[in-house]
Amino acid sequence: MRRWAAALALVMMGPAAAAQAPEPPVTLVADQVEVLAGGDVITAAGQVEVRYDGQTLEAAAITYDRRNERVQATGPLRLITDEGVVLLASMAELTPDLRDGLVTGARLILNEELQIAAAGGQRIAGRYNGLDRIVATSCVVCATQPVPLWQIRAERVIHDEVEERIWFRNARFDVLGIPIAYTPILRIPAPGVRRAPGALLPQFSSSGIYGYGVKLPYFITLGDHADLTLTAFLTTDAGAILETEYRQNFRAGALRAFAAGALDDAEDGFARGFVDAAAAFALPQGFRLEGALNVVSDDRFLQEFNYSDRDRLTSFVSVNRYRPRTLFDARIIGYQSLREDETEDEIPLVLPRIDYRQIWWAGPMNGRLGGDADALSLVRPDGRDVLRAGAGANWRGTPTLPFGVQAALIGDLRFDVYAPSDDPNVADDLATRFVPTAGLELRWPLARQTTSATHVVEPIAQVFWSEAFQQGEIVNEDSLLPELDETSLFLQNRFPGRDAVETGARANLGVTYTRYDPKGWTMAATAGQVFRQEAGDRFTLGSGLTGTTSDLVAALTFDLPPSLEVTGRTLLAPDDFTFRRGELEIAYVSTPFDLATGYVYLAEDVEAGDLPERQEYTLSGRWRFAPNWELEGGLRIDLTDGTFLEREAQLTYGNECVQLALSLSRNVTTSTTVPTTTNIGLSVNLAGLGGTANRKWPARRCNTRS
Repeated sequence: MRRWAAALALVMMGPAAAAQAPEPPVTLVADQVEVLAGGDVITAAGQVEVRYDGQTLEAAAITYDRRNERVQATGPLRLITDEGVVLLASMAELTPDLRDGLVTGARLILNEELQIAAAGGQRIAGRYNGLDRIVATSCVVCATQPVPLWQIRAERVIHDEVEERIWFRNARFDVLGIPIAYTPILRIPAPGVRRAPGALLPQFSSSGIYGYGVKLPYFITLGDHADLTLTAFLTTDAGAILETEYRQNFRAGALRAFAAGALDDAEDGFARGFVDAAAAFALPQGFRLEGALNVVSDDRFLQEFNYSDRDRLTSFVSVNRYRPRTLFDARIIGYQSLREDETEDEIPLVLPRIDYRQIWWAGPMNGRLGGDADALSLVRPDGRDVLRAGAGANWRGTPTLPFGVQAALIGDLRFDVYAPSDDPNVADDLATRFVPTAGLELRWPLARQTTSATHVVEPIAQVFWSEAFQQGEIVNEDSLLPELDETSLFLQNRFPGRDAVETGARANLGVTYTRYDPKGWTMAATAGQVFRQEAGDRFTLGSGLTGTTSDLVAALTFDLPPSLEVTGRTLLAPDDFTFRRGELEIAYVSTPFDLATGYVYLAEDVEAGDLPERQEYTLSGRWRFAPNWELEGGLRIDLTDGTFLEREAQLTYGNECVQLALSLSRNVTTSTTVPTTTNIGLSVNLAGLGGTANRKWPARRCNTRS
């Protein structure tokens, strides 16, 4: 029988403790407990466990000498502090409160990641753990393989449990037992600490443009809510770049700013670089302030140093509020084009754009009344300026007819005013447009339940009429590329913006089919077409909306969660059913491998800016070909001329203590000033040494066979 001494505090602290301030209780659990020498010596043996003030000491045997106020523990013993630190040892001599003492054969385990083995050490003030002649690693160490993948050897280590810092003195970093680096003093955050000042692990890369490169980041904490990361990006052929990232959380928002600038590479008297910043703040009454700043010194910097392949940058400031029945958004937008065929002075600056929408439930047939107003000002340094203002109202009633037919009656009124200027081809006079629209929608969902599945078929018919009563010329800035697919088939207006509207009488006819299988997978199909009373000339051939009869829309999706998803869509010419557009996407996700592939075909569209025929094939995947090895890759091919547009691959090795990733990429750039190059990158993450353990990698196991 195990003996409990719940009141051991009175024995260990002595009679004087009762007259002093109350001390935390001491709890002792052991197989055997003996009190000797008139109560001055207490011995416990057999699965001993002592708990005091949030700390727990487990040992094979413990002897407490009250006269000398010492606790001697023989191991194997384990001390778990109130900070969650685990200290293992073969023998220890501690004070009764377990806060000070000496340990022999010590091993420190931090956050179940970093383990520090030492010949001996000290427990100081219940806060510090000092260890001598140490070896530190987060790798599994086996008797048959005593040398870990990486380790730190040092003369002494001080671990501060309160500040969660670790100091190494005369430290040597070994890889597979081979010394590769030495430092007299090394300080790292304790494992599990997410924000601590200090140097981060370097990143290595190579490029045909800048040669070999290394990034050396240094992290700086600025209080509890802000931090700064400074990174020196050193290259062999393009000089040095300084990267800065500043982050701060506020009570009602957050700010992030990233900037990079070349220190010794200048053109035309100014330094090269870019800024990428974003912020968002909550304002009173449910409003929100958001903004972003994206600017670059020239059209080559981002691609040359592998920061981004974007060819247009957007900056904005917005004040908005979104509620279930109201929307308000006012913003200023600026664009920077990096395309060689676009002139910067002809890119508009939006000063400002204002949108307001409101919805009310009103009228018969569960009617919904909506109103909106908007204003837009486009300013160009060289080119046309436009001022636009408009307002509209719409009503939609949704009665249910006999046999389950769902109907919708639609009415819409829209009025716009345009004031163009600085365009020799357009008069500076005001232009007005009034557009009334009336429509009827009928949907008839039909469901059938069988023993194997549930089938839902829904025929849909829509009829719209609208007319534009216009005075003056309306310039089109935001509705240049309308498209027809299953998502826009049943829209009232398929132009993406405000400047163009569909007019005349037209009908949208289609049908949807969905199959719900009890095993969890679904299949859905959509097919339809648009018919017009008059052909008009506002749509290009590639949009699929030309003529009195549009292209035939067909789409099919197959979803087998959680692994397989297939999506296909196409546009077929109405006269001979030739392909105008086709897309196929297949995605498969599983534990051993992921696979995604896609094909896109777009017919030539001379009317929409002389767009050539386009055929592209994409393939990407991930393969865990061994428990600790993973291969990822992707490619994009232009099938019209057989060229590779993108090729990238990454080989990753990971276990409980390290993750190594070697990447290789080669992307074809559209710029004539930035050559196509091959980029190589190497990243290293060491668990417990500035990095965290990635639980997706299995830990190595020791071979117990003799």
